[in-house]
Amino acid sequence: MSLFAAGFLVAAAGVVACAVLAVSEQGAIGSLGPLFYTLLTISSLIIAALAGAVGVRAARIFLGRRFGTPAPRLHMRFMALFALAAVAPSILMALLLALVLGRGVEFWFGERVTTLVETMAEVGRAQAPLELNLAQLQLVSMAGDLSYPEPVAAMTESRIDYTQYLRNQAIGRNFAAAYVIDSQSTVLARAEAPGSPPYVAPSRLMFEFAESRDIGVSDPTQREDGPAFVRLLMDLPAYEDAYLYVVWYVDLGVLTAAEEATASYRQAVAREEGMRRVFIFVYFAAVALILVGALWLALSAATRVVAPVARLVGAAERVRRGDLDARVLVQRDDDEISALGRAFNRMTRQLRSQRRALLEANAESESRRNFIEAVLTGVSAGVIGLDPENRITLVNRSAATLLDVDAAEMTGLPVASVLGMFAPIVEEARRSRAVLIERQIDIPGADGALLNLNVRASTDDEGELVITFDDVTRLVSAQRNAAWRDVARRIAHEIKNPLTPIQLSAERIRRKYRSGIPDEQAETFDKCVETIVRQVSDIGRMVDEFSAFARMPTPKMEASDLSGVVEGAVFSQRVASPGIKVPLELPGHPVIVECDSRLAAQALANILKNAGESVLARLDADGTKQGGEVAVALRIEDDTAIVEVVDNGLGWPFADRARLTEPYMTTREKGTGLGLAIVRRVMEDHGGRLELDERKDGQAGAVVRLAFPLLETTNAANEAARSREA
Repeated sequence: MSLFAAGFLVAAAGVVACAVLAVSEQGAIGSLGPLFYTLLTISSLIIAALAGAVGVRAARIFLGRRFGTPAPRLHMRFMALFALAAVAPSILMALLLALVLGRGVEFWFGERVTTLVETMAEVGRAQAPLELNLAQLQLVSMAGDLSYPEPVAAMTESRIDYTQYLRNQAIGRNFAAAYVIDSQSTVLARAEAPGSPPYVAPSRLMFEFAESRDIGVSDPTQREDGPAFVRLLMDLPAYEDAYLYVVWYVDLGVLTAAEEATASYRQAVAREEGMRRVFIFVYFAAVALILVGALWLALSAATRVVAPVARLVGAAERVRRGDLDARVLVQRDDDEISALGRAFNRMTRQLRSQRRALLEANAESESRRNFIEAVLTGVSAGVIGLDPENRITLVNRSAATLLDVDAAEMTGLPVASVLGMFAPIVEEARRSRAVLIERQIDIPGADGALLNLNVRASTDDEGELVITFDDVTRLVSAQRNAAWRDVARRIAHEIKNPLTPIQLSAERIRRKYRSGIPDEQAETFDKCVETIVRQVSDIGRMVDEFSAFARMPTPKMEASDLSGVVEGAVFSQRVASPGIKVPLELPGHPVIVECDSRLAAQALANILKNAGESVLARLDADGTKQGGEVAVALRIEDDTAIVEVVDNGLGWPFADRARLTEPYMTTREKGTGLGLAIVRRVMEDHGGRLELDERKDGQAGAVVRLAFPLLETTNAANEAARSREA
């Protein structure tokens, strides 16, 4: 405290001395300037040291929160109030002095005089660009006059007339000299006024500006025996390798005078601003000294007031950290702080007993919760729990897998915002008084296919709701396929029997009555009979496909080399569609899978047939006969053999490609919709899968993959092949 008081008095004496020097005639900007700045520097250093002492004292208080003490808000309030009481009068006095000082020098250093001087300088600076713009306009006009056919012809036919014309143009446009030169700076024609500067070849930079259809301008040149001038260069496109090169006088006297006047005025203003800075420095030093003293007093007063409160805050912080044995040392004084301390001690004792009871109850509740979560994690059905506000409280592992979501990220969020497909069922369960609500919904899966979910929702007495759901996609697909096979069997049975009599009857009618038909009706008769026979044949083909789908044989599984099956199917497709390229890529070793070779070949043939028809449809739409391609590749990924067929046809007709594998789902005019359904059935019987995808290279077309599980013999063959390569 004593050191701070001594330093404060020394700094105050230094500031007073600086103020006396600032107002003296030989003060801060006179001969006593070094003494003034020395005293000001010493005072500033002492004030900075005092401010550092205040900062260290405040830091010791404020950094106490690192050790468990909360922010000393009472100290901050005391400091703010004392600082405001010290600085507010200083600010008001600064405003008053600024107003008086500004009015005192406003006449000589006011905005009007400054604006006038600066405006005159700007006028001087703007004169040269204006004259240069005028010169460029005259140059462009002169270049236009020289580009008429008559001057261009006179350049080669009558050089004297051309020179006279050039001289008239230069005189009429106030050019001191005008030249027509080529790209080598050779003068082709010249017109020079008396006393004009001698000819100097243009610089390379001026030629570059002229060649870019711009105007090359040189730097101004000041002469002692004449006015300043600039040179301008412009291309003459009407001539073969010719440029117009002129000299233009520029008056820089006004600009020079304006700059000198502005410099003198600014020197005077700079001295006036120096005086202002001196007063500002002294004033800010005094304000800083007063502020530092006020903050020191604020810290001293606050420390005496907030010490009992700080002890209470420290004890409360210990309680916040979990130490319920914390107590406050209560003084014998009968005041509000002591009463607060005694109440705090009673509160901590009650909290300790209640905490013990809560921990025991929480342990029991956590044990039950862990048991329930363990049970829900093991079930195959998806389970989602909701609180009374329809926020998600639980998502088991099966639900996260089926919905392809992160259970941790969804917990606590409203079900309508993250799982909107369940929102209608939740609303119905909330409105309904039924114990259980059951519905079936369709949602898109991770691969774009639809998932059929059987959803059930039930509410307990506390308003919490549990949603359980199962993936019944395979069950629904199996039921649908069984229903279609039954329909196909009935259609084949009911339709196939009448087809043969109809065809035989039509052919018999043609043989028996064709000779008796008049010639003018014979063509109509033949067309009608042929239509009957052709339509009966088409119906028969469709019935055969129905029968094949309804009575698909049980596959005879045996170890087969899938490479041979793929080669055979590709060869058949090449024969059937000679106009389409069918490249084949096979691995260099056998690919052994357990399959029915005949059914596998039939499935691949259906895929290649669909791909070829799609390519031909795209070629017909484009009006071309070339460019069709169906690429086939056989490769091994992990323990699976992949047959990939990539075409450049029309591509898939809609986004939900999973529906294309349903029976009788087709987009072609004469298609039955059984091709992909048969392929899917074959792949399911072989334990494989059928994948429909888009091309990844941005081109039109489709990608189909047939995945067969490998036998262990293939893996052994692969290892042997890799060993041979090594």
